[in-house]
Amino acid sequence: MHYKVRFILLFLYSVQANLEGPFLFFGSKSLEKYKRPALTYLDQDDLMRIYGEAEAIVVFNNQDSVPLSSLYFPRLRKMLEGQTTLVLPQDFLDVHPDYISNETQVLTLEGPWSERDAQMTETFARLQDIYGAGKVLGILGNSVSQSQSVDYVDGEPWSRVRRQAFTNDSISTPDEDKPQKRQRHALYNATGPAGKALLYSSGWPELRRINGTTIRLSTPVGSPTIKPTRLYTMLVVRFVNTESKDPKDKITLEFSFKQSAGWWTAVGVEVKFNLETTGLSLTAPPPSDAPSAVLGRSYRCSLPLVYSSDEATLTLPNIHVQMFMDSTEAFDDAFDCIGFTTVPIWSGLLATFVTLIFLGVTISMIMDIKTMDCFETNRSRQLTITVTE
Repeated sequence: MHYKVRFILLFLYSVQANLEGPFLFFGSKSLEKYKRPALTYLDQDDLMRIYGEAEAIVVFNNQDSVPLSSLYFPRLRKMLEGQTTLVLPQDFLDVHPDYISNETQVLTLEGPWSERDAQMTETFARLQDIYGAGKVLGILGNSVSQSQSVDYVDGEPWSRVRRQAFTNDSISTPDEDKPQKRQRHALYNATGPAGKALLYSSGWPELRRINGTTIRLSTPVGSPTIKPTRLYTMLVVRFVNTESKDPKDKITLEFSFKQSAGWWTAVGVEVKFNLETTGLSLTAPPPSDAPSAVLGRSYRCSLPLVYSSDEATLTLPNIHVQMFMDSTEAFDDAFDCIGFTTVPIWSGLLATFVTLIFLGVTISMIMDIKTMDCFETNRSRQLTITVTE
């Protein structure tokens, strides 16, 4: 009885969950056509189509930081035998089901693993009875907020133990076990109908608004894509809006490039917030400074690339980019934005030239010094020097 009451309360208390991946999609017949190779992300458009094709969606928010495994959910695993499932490796969903479908319910999973398994299977079976088999989409993911300090297995609490790696030479210490936050480089590998592209930056993009706010786009989500339009080819990259309190808020950067006369050139970038269709339009530097190269070659620049407008600027440091590629395994030979005659080189040449002038004048003056070839002695006449003015 206690289990049933708790189950009903949890089911009625449906909240918009903040989930992190990987995710398990199951139940809907439409999942078959979205099958992808392992470790391949689904973009925003595919997710929106999946949500739209399901008559009802139930999101299972597992309140635990332990990685999901089918061993924890034997009843669910048995129920899904013979059904289409989809495993997404991405950290976050670009689009939450709440944005697309009004028939979305969120179920928070807590308590013993056997109880969580029963909650999912019973809830999903009940929804299938209402909407029909193959018309209900189930989504399983972990909660971003990991506030639990105790886990449960079949009603008995147990402490989560950190795994430690031991070698013959050393034993890890508690300080070494703490996760170290490492600086990652931004490398966007995009593929689409218009070809492939690589965009590398030694730091994360920074968006600066005229009101003084700065957003560091350090959490990419989903997989970058190439989107062709009538005039340009777009490189689309999405990020979590770290300045927002809602982790579902996203910022999309659409870098536009054009192809002309055997060259590709960067045109600008459009910054979109969440699902809005229009955003901030930022233009690339002047043509002489904009990223461009011959088709089949890349562009590299150690100077910051700044897209700007009257409303904001977007800065990417130390970039390396190539568009319209056949393969994204590596960059091709690069056009460098800095030629041979850089400012430091010009400064060095000028300083060397001035030094050589002074050295030449000094040597010339030294060579013009003439010494006397006669000297007085006590046996010779006194020397007479005639000076003519």
